[in-house]
Amino acid sequence: MRVLLICMLVSGLAACGPRGVPPPEARIEARRINALDASALWRIQSSTRDPIELAQVEAELGSRGQFASGSSYLGRRTLAGAGRARYRRPAQDDPSLDGVNCDDFLTDAAAQAEFLGSGGPRNDRHKLDDDGDGLACDWADDLRRSVVEARRR
Repeated sequence: MRVLLICMLVSGLAACGPRGVPPPEARIEARRINALDASALWRIQSSTRDPIELAQVEAELGSRGQFASGSSYLGRRTLAGAGRARYRRPAQDDPSLDGVNCDDFLTDAAAQAEFLGSGGPRNDRHKLDDDGDGLACDWADDLRRSVVEARRR
């Protein structure tokens, strides 16, 4: 009890265990986003203030191969955080990690969608976001390409 209390006071629970959306709730949110049509996703992408919802919408659009629509494009609001550690990562030997890795996905957008749908970025049970920036595998590279392409237009 004393250790838990100290941990709560010192770190606001950050070091005491995973925080964020539990996987069951994350799956429900992922299914909601998957069911939306592209125009609804692009509206959310340009207006949401929730960084997790934005990441989920961009991953869904990327999974559909849609990287730009009109003046909107993937990465416009999310790429700035790439490579900056914002989330704690589990230890390599954490028993809660499973055997999924980046090579198990056909696209980085699919890896990002799974990462978010399983509770990421605060709960990276697949260890798909080693640097803790909230972007799984090489999803940041896809966002960079999207930004470069959009700025050429």
